[in-house]
Amino acid sequence: MLRPSDYQLRYVGPWHLLVLPDAWSEQLQESVINRIRQPEPSKHPQTIPLDVVGAAGEKHYFIKLFHCSGLGDALKNLFRVSKPKRFWRQGLSLSAAGFHVPTVVAVGELRCFRLFRRGFVLTLRIPGQPLPLFLRNLEGTSQVRHNLRLKRDGLARLAELVRQFHRLGFVHGDLIANNLLITADGGEPQFYFMDNDRTSYFSYGRSARGWKRNLVQLNRMPLPGVTLQDRMRFFRRYLGRDRLSERDRRLVRWLERQTRKRRYECDGVGPRGNFRRLMRFSDPVTGID
Repeated sequence: MLRPSDYQLRYVGPWHLLVLPDAWSEQLQESVINRIRQPEPSKHPQTIPLDVVGAAGEKHYFIKLFHCSGLGDALKNLFRVSKPKRFWRQGLSLSAAGFHVPTVVAVGELRCFRLFRRGFVLTLRIPGQPLPLFLRNLEGTSQVRHNLRLKRDGLARLAELVRQFHRLGFVHGDLIANNLLITADGGEPQFYFMDNDRTSYFSYGRSARGWKRNLVQLNRMPLPGVTLQDRMRFFRRYLGRDRLSERDRRLVRWLERQTRKRRYECDGVGPRGNFRRLMRFSDPVTGID
Protein backbone atom coordinates (compact mmCIF):
# COMPACT_ATOMS: atom_id res chain seq x y z
CA MET A 1 0.00 0.00 0.00
CA LEU A 2 1.46 3.32 -1.11
CA ARG A 3 1.66 6.43 1.07
CA PRO A 4 2.41 10.09 0.25
CA SER A 5 5.85 9.64 1.86
CA ASP A 6 6.72 7.03 -0.80
CA TYR A 7 6.85 9.77 -3.44
CA GLN A 8 9.79 12.09 -4.02
CA LEU A 9 9.71 15.70 -5.18
CA ARG A 10 11.48 16.42 -8.47
CA TYR A 11 11.85 19.61 -10.52
CA VAL A 12 11.96 19.37 -14.31
CA GLY A 13 12.14 22.86 -15.74
CA PRO A 14 8.90 24.61 -14.67
CA TRP A 15 7.29 21.31 -13.67
CA HIS A 16 6.94 20.19 -10.05
CA LEU A 17 6.71 16.39 -9.92
CA LEU A 18 6.01 13.77 -7.26
CA VAL A 19 7.33 10.42 -8.44
CA LEU A 20 7.76 6.84 -7.26
CA PRO A 21 11.56 6.51 -7.29
CA ASP A 22 11.62 2.77 -8.04
CA ALA A 23 9.25 3.16 -11.02
CA TRP A 24 10.70 6.41 -12.41
CA SER A 25 13.62 6.88 -14.78
CA GLU A 26 15.18 9.56 -16.94
CA GLN A 27 13.84 7.80 -20.04
CA LEU A 28 10.30 7.71 -18.67
CA GLN A 29 10.58 11.34 -17.58
CA GLU A 30 11.65 12.43 -21.06
CA SER A 31 8.82 10.43 -22.68
CA VAL A 32 6.19 11.92 -20.37
CA ILE A 33 7.36 15.53 -20.71
CA ASN A 34 7.54 15.26 -24.51
CA ARG A 35 4.10 13.67 -24.68
CA ILE A 36 2.29 16.26 -22.56
CA ARG A 37 3.72 19.13 -24.60
CA GLN A 38 1.89 18.01 -27.74
CA PRO A 39 -1.89 18.20 -27.02
CA GLU A 40 -3.77 21.46 -27.45
CA PRO A 41 -5.46 22.89 -24.34
CA SER A 42 -8.85 21.34 -23.62
CA LYS A 43 -11.69 22.13 -21.26
CA HIS A 44 -11.94 18.46 -20.27
CA PRO A 45 -9.16 16.12 -19.07
CA GLN A 46 -7.44 14.12 -21.81
CA THR A 47 -6.39 10.48 -21.48
CA ILE A 48 -3.24 9.59 -23.43
CA PRO A 49 -1.73 6.08 -23.73
CA LEU A 50 2.04 5.88 -23.36
CA ASP A 51 4.25 2.88 -24.11
CA VAL A 52 7.91 2.99 -23.08
CA VAL A 53 10.54 0.39 -24.02
CA GLY A 54 13.38 0.17 -21.54
CA ALA A 55 15.91 -2.26 -20.11
CA ALA A 56 13.16 -4.17 -18.31
CA GLY A 57 11.05 -4.46 -21.48
CA GLU A 58 8.00 -2.56 -22.64
CA LYS A 59 5.78 -0.93 -20.04
CA HIS A 60 2.35 0.54 -20.61
CA TYR A 61 0.98 3.67 -18.98
CA PHE A 62 -1.81 6.20 -19.20
CA ILE A 63 -1.37 9.94 -18.83
CA LYS A 64 -4.36 11.93 -17.65
CA LEU A 65 -3.74 15.53 -18.65
CA PHE A 66 -5.56 18.42 -16.98
CA HIS A 67 -5.70 21.96 -18.35
CA CYS A 68 -6.73 25.22 -16.74
CA SER A 69 -10.13 26.01 -18.26
CA GLY A 70 -10.10 29.74 -17.61
CA LEU A 71 -9.33 32.50 -15.14
CA GLY A 72 -12.05 31.34 -12.75
CA ASP A 73 -10.59 27.84 -12.64
CA ALA A 74 -7.09 29.27 -12.10
CA LEU A 75 -8.27 31.42 -9.19
CA LYS A 76 -10.08 28.47 -7.58
CA ASN A 77 -6.88 26.45 -7.68
CA LEU A 78 -5.16 29.11 -5.59
CA PHE A 79 -7.30 28.00 -2.65
CA ARG A 80 -7.64 24.26 -3.23
CA VAL A 81 -5.61 21.24 -4.27
CA SER A 82 -5.41 20.88 -8.06
CA LYS A 83 -7.22 18.06 -9.87
CA PRO A 84 -4.05 16.01 -10.51
CA LYS A 85 -3.18 16.06 -6.82
CA ARG A 86 -6.78 15.29 -5.83
CA PHE A 87 -6.64 12.30 -8.19
CA TRP A 88 -3.42 11.16 -6.49
CA ARG A 89 -4.58 11.77 -2.91
CA GLN A 90 -8.00 10.15 -3.34
CA GLY A 91 -6.36 7.16 -5.02
CA LEU A 92 -4.10 6.70 -2.00
CA SER A 93 -7.10 7.06 0.36
CA LEU A 94 -9.14 4.51 -1.59
CA SER A 95 -6.22 2.09 -1.70
CA ALA A 96 -5.72 2.44 2.07
CA ALA A 97 -9.43 1.65 2.53
CA GLY A 98 -9.04 -1.60 0.57
CA PHE A 99 -10.32 -0.57 -2.88
CA HIS A 100 -8.53 -1.19 -6.17
CA VAL A 101 -7.34 1.90 -8.05
CA PRO A 102 -4.68 2.51 -10.73
CA THR A 103 -1.13 2.85 -9.40
CA VAL A 104 0.06 6.44 -9.74
CA VAL A 105 3.69 6.54 -10.87
CA ALA A 106 3.93 10.32 -11.02
CA VAL A 107 1.87 13.47 -10.60
CA GLY A 108 2.94 16.84 -11.95
CA GLU A 109 1.91 20.48 -11.92
CA LEU A 110 2.87 23.48 -14.00
CA ARG A 111 2.09 26.81 -12.32
CA CYS A 112 2.79 30.42 -13.21
CA PHE A 113 2.85 32.86 -10.29
CA ARG A 114 1.05 30.17 -8.25
CA LEU A 115 -1.72 29.95 -10.88
CA PHE A 116 -2.34 26.38 -12.06
CA ARG A 117 -1.79 26.09 -15.82
CA ARG A 118 -1.47 22.38 -16.55
CA GLY A 119 -1.05 19.11 -14.69
CA PHE A 120 -0.92 15.37 -15.24
CA VAL A 121 -1.14 12.01 -13.55
CA LEU A 122 0.82 9.03 -14.86
CA THR A 123 -0.63 5.63 -13.98
CA LEU A 124 0.29 2.06 -14.81
CA ARG A 125 -2.08 0.55 -17.34
CA ILE A 126 -4.37 -2.09 -15.83
CA PRO A 127 -4.87 -5.25 -17.93
CA GLY A 128 -8.66 -5.09 -17.70
CA GLN A 129 -11.79 -3.93 -19.46
CA PRO A 130 -14.45 -1.30 -18.71
CA LEU A 131 -17.62 -2.91 -17.36
CA PRO A 132 -19.69 -2.47 -20.59
CA LEU A 133 -16.97 -4.09 -22.73
CA PHE A 134 -16.50 -6.92 -20.22
CA LEU A 135 -20.24 -7.68 -20.32
CA ARG A 136 -20.35 -7.46 -24.12
CA ASN A 137 -17.50 -9.99 -24.42
CA LEU A 138 -19.21 -12.20 -21.86
CA GLU A 139 -22.36 -12.22 -24.00
CA GLY A 140 -20.35 -13.22 -27.05
CA THR A 141 -19.14 -16.58 -25.66
CA SER A 142 -20.97 -19.90 -25.67
CA GLN A 143 -20.70 -20.77 -21.95
CA VAL A 144 -24.21 -19.54 -21.18
CA ARG A 145 -24.69 -21.08 -17.74
CA HIS A 146 -21.19 -20.21 -16.55
CA ASN A 147 -21.51 -16.66 -17.86
CA LEU A 148 -24.90 -16.16 -16.22
CA ARG A 149 -23.45 -17.18 -12.86
CA LEU A 150 -20.37 -15.01 -13.41
CA LYS A 151 -22.54 -12.01 -14.31
CA ARG A 152 -24.83 -12.38 -11.30
CA ASP A 153 -21.98 -13.06 -8.87
CA GLY A 154 -20.09 -10.10 -10.29
CA LEU A 155 -23.06 -7.73 -9.94
CA ALA A 156 -23.62 -8.92 -6.35
CA ARG A 157 -19.94 -8.32 -5.59
CA LEU A 158 -20.12 -4.87 -7.18
CA ALA A 159 -23.22 -3.97 -5.14
CA GLU A 160 -21.47 -4.89 -1.90
CA LEU A 161 -18.36 -3.01 -2.99
CA VAL A 162 -20.33 0.18 -3.73
CA ARG A 163 -22.20 -0.17 -0.42
CA GLN A 164 -18.86 -0.42 1.43
CA PHE A 165 -17.53 2.50 -0.62
CA HIS A 166 -20.41 4.69 0.60
CA ARG A 167 -20.38 3.38 4.17
CA LEU A 168 -16.75 4.38 4.52
CA GLY A 169 -17.64 7.93 3.48
CA PHE A 170 -16.59 7.98 -0.20
CA VAL A 171 -18.71 9.38 -3.02
CA HIS A 172 -17.44 9.02 -6.57
CA GLY A 173 -17.52 12.05 -8.86
CA ASP A 174 -18.81 10.12 -11.89
CA LEU A 175 -19.62 6.48 -11.10
CA ILE A 176 -20.76 5.46 -14.57
CA ALA A 177 -20.14 1.93 -15.82
CA ASN A 178 -17.21 3.07 -18.00
CA ASN A 179 -15.36 4.21 -14.87
CA LEU A 180 -15.35 0.68 -13.45
CA LEU A 181 -12.54 -1.47 -14.82
CA ILE A 182 -12.70 -5.26 -14.42
CA THR A 183 -9.89 -7.77 -14.34
CA ALA A 184 -10.77 -11.47 -14.33
CA ASP A 185 -7.84 -13.83 -14.81
CA GLY A 186 -9.77 -17.04 -14.31
CA GLY A 187 -10.83 -16.09 -10.78
CA GLU A 188 -13.27 -13.67 -9.20
CA PRO A 189 -13.66 -10.36 -11.02
CA GLN A 190 -11.76 -7.47 -9.46
CA PHE A 191 -13.23 -3.99 -9.79
CA TYR A 192 -11.06 -0.89 -10.14
CA PHE A 193 -12.41 2.60 -9.49
CA MET A 194 -11.20 4.94 -12.24
CA ASP A 195 -11.16 8.74 -12.64
CA ASN A 196 -11.00 9.58 -8.94
CA ASP A 197 -10.11 13.27 -9.21
CA ARG A 198 -13.69 14.25 -8.26
CA THR A 199 -14.19 11.57 -5.63
CA SER A 200 -15.07 13.03 -2.23
CA TYR A 201 -14.54 11.76 1.29
CA PHE A 202 -16.80 12.58 4.22
CA SER A 203 -15.26 11.93 7.62
CA TYR A 204 -16.95 10.01 10.43
CA GLY A 205 -20.03 11.78 11.75
CA ARG A 206 -20.86 13.45 8.44
CA SER A 207 -23.29 11.89 5.99
CA ALA A 208 -21.84 10.68 2.71
CA ARG A 209 -23.92 12.99 0.55
CA GLY A 210 -24.13 12.01 -3.07
CA TRP A 211 -24.61 8.25 -2.73
CA LYS A 212 -28.00 8.56 -4.45
CA ARG A 213 -26.32 10.39 -7.32
CA ASN A 214 -23.85 7.50 -7.63
CA LEU A 215 -26.72 5.02 -7.88
CA VAL A 216 -28.32 7.06 -10.67
CA GLN A 217 -24.97 7.25 -12.49
CA LEU A 218 -24.55 3.47 -12.25
CA ASN A 219 -28.13 2.85 -13.36
CA ARG A 220 -28.10 5.23 -16.35
CA MET A 221 -26.41 3.13 -19.04
CA PRO A 222 -28.04 0.13 -20.75
CA LEU A 223 -25.56 -2.74 -20.41
CA PRO A 224 -25.15 -5.96 -22.43
CA GLY A 225 -27.00 -8.83 -20.77
CA VAL A 226 -28.13 -6.76 -17.76
CA THR A 227 -31.90 -6.99 -17.36
CA LEU A 228 -34.28 -5.05 -15.18
CA GLN A 229 -34.29 -8.04 -12.80
CA ASP A 230 -30.48 -7.82 -12.59
CA ARG A 231 -30.77 -4.14 -11.65
CA MET A 232 -33.25 -4.98 -8.89
CA ARG A 233 -30.95 -7.75 -7.61
CA PHE A 234 -28.13 -5.22 -7.50
CA PHE A 235 -30.30 -2.73 -5.61
CA ARG A 236 -31.43 -5.29 -3.01
CA ARG A 237 -27.84 -6.44 -2.52
CA TYR A 238 -26.71 -2.84 -2.15
CA LEU A 239 -29.32 -2.28 0.57
CA GLY A 240 -28.55 -5.68 2.15
CA ARG A 241 -32.19 -6.76 2.05
CA ASP A 242 -34.07 -9.66 0.48
CA ARG A 243 -37.38 -7.78 0.58
CA LEU A 244 -37.91 -4.07 0.07
CA SER A 245 -39.78 -1.88 2.54
CA GLU A 246 -42.14 0.88 1.43
CA ARG A 247 -39.33 3.38 1.98
CA ASP A 248 -37.08 1.30 -0.28
CA ARG A 249 -39.80 1.20 -2.94
CA ARG A 250 -40.06 4.99 -2.86
CA LEU A 251 -36.31 5.13 -3.42
CA VAL A 252 -36.67 2.74 -6.39
CA ARG A 253 -39.33 4.99 -7.93
CA TRP A 254 -37.10 8.03 -7.38
CA LEU A 255 -34.17 6.23 -9.05
CA GLU A 256 -36.35 5.38 -12.02
CA ARG A 257 -37.43 9.01 -12.45
CA GLN A 258 -33.85 10.26 -12.17
CA THR A 259 -32.59 7.56 -14.57
CA ARG A 260 -35.18 8.61 -17.16
CA LYS A 261 -34.08 12.22 -16.72
CA ARG A 262 -30.38 11.39 -17.15
CA ARG A 263 -31.06 9.18 -20.18
CA TYR A 264 -32.78 12.17 -21.77
CA GLU A 265 -30.06 14.66 -20.82
CA CYS A 266 -27.06 12.49 -21.70
CA ASP A 267 -28.31 10.19 -24.46
CA GLY A 268 -31.25 12.06 -26.01
CA VAL A 269 -33.68 9.26 -25.18
CA GLY A 270 -37.25 10.33 -24.46
CA PRO A 271 -38.02 10.01 -20.73
CA ARG A 272 -41.47 8.49 -21.22
CA GLY A 273 -42.55 4.99 -22.13
CA ASN A 274 -41.78 1.50 -20.83
CA PHE A 275 -38.79 1.56 -18.48
CA ARG A 276 -37.77 -2.01 -19.37
CA ARG A 277 -37.52 -1.04 -23.03
CA LEU A 278 -35.76 2.22 -22.15
CA MET A 279 -32.96 0.28 -20.42
CA ARG A 280 -32.71 -2.60 -22.91
CA PHE A 281 -29.26 -2.68 -24.45
CA SER A 282 -30.38 -4.00 -27.85
CA ASP A 283 -32.60 -0.97 -28.56
CA PRO A 284 -30.59 1.63 -30.50
CA VAL A 285 -30.65 5.26 -29.48
CA THR A 286 -32.31 7.11 -32.37
CA GLY A 287 -32.69 10.55 -30.84
CA ILE A 288 -35.15 12.47 -28.73
CA ASP A 289 -38.70 11.10 -28.79
